[in-house]
Amino acid sequence: MATNKARNYSLLTIKRLYAMSGNHCAFPDCTQTFLNVDDETNVSNICHIEAAEQGGQRYNPNSDDEYRKSFENLILLCPNHHKVTDNITVYTVEALKEMKRLHEAKFLQIATGQNIITKNPSALNIVIGSLGSSIFGGGNINEPLSAPDPEEKILYNNVVQYKSIIEEYRVYQGRLSKVYEEIEKQGSTKKEFVLLNIRTAYLQEKKKYNGIEEIRANADNIIESVETKLWDIIENSSNPNTHLPIEAIQISLYVVLVDAFMRCSILEEPPKQ
Repeated sequence: MATNKARNYSLLTIKRLYAMSGNHCAFPDCTQTFLNVDDETNVSNICHIEAAEQGGQRYNPNSDDEYRKSFENLILLCPNHHKVTDNITVYTVEALKEMKRLHEAKFLQIATGQNIITKNPSALNIVIGSLGSSIFGGGNINEPLSAPDPEEKILYNNVVQYKSIIEEYRVYQGRLSKVYEEIEKQGSTKKEFVLLNIRTAYLQEKKKYNGIEEIRANADNIIESVETKLWDIIENSSNPNTHLPIEAIQISLYVVLVDAFMRCSILEEPPKQ
C-alpha cells in the first residue's frame, strides 16, 4: 500500500544527505552538481534504496517506514542516474549501499583534511553533551585493564566497511581523552553516560545474533545500527548544535564511536592469548 510516511524525512536527515553528498551525484564518475547558487536550482533526487512503497524498486515488505525514510536508506542522485538505478538486477540494495558508502566516505575524508574539527572546537563537547545528557539503559561500564590492539579487534570481529573509519579517527583519541578529563574535573557524568549509552545500544543489537560467528558476519551492520541510535539521540537532544556544520558533527560522532570501540563498548574483545 502506498504511503507518504516513508517520504516524511526529518530535517536532520535532509541536512545529513546534502552535507555528505558534497553537492554531487553519488553515481560513480557522475559530475552533476545539485545546487546552483546563481539561480538556486536544485536538480537532486532523494532516492530510496529500498523503495518507499510496494511495487517500487527493491521494496522490502519486512522493513518499516521508519527505516525507509532514514538516512541509511536514502541516497542523493541526479535525475538521470535515479532512472538508471531502476534496473534492480544491476543496482541491488547492496550495490546502492556500497555506492552511497564510498561516495560519502570520499567527501567526509575531504572535510577531515580541511581540519573541520579544529575549525569547530565545540563540536566534540556538543556531541558528548547530547549523547551523555541522559541514560537509556542500566548497567555499568567495565573498561578492560588493557585495551586490545585495534587491528586485532578489527580482525577478530571481521569489521570491513568501518575498518577505514576506525583507522582514520582513532588518532583523535588523545584529543577526546582531554575533553573527557575536563568534563570529569567538572564533576559531570557525561563521559560515563556516553559510554554506557553506546554499550547499551550495542548490547541491544547483539541480542539479534547467536554467538561470535553471527556477530562477525554482521559486524558492520551492528556498528551502523549503533551509529543510527546515536544520531537519533542527537536529533532529539535539546543541546544546541544548529550552528555547526553537519560534517563536524559526523566526524565528532565517529571520534566518540571509535573511542568506544577501542574501549570495548562495541563488539567483542579478542580472547587473551
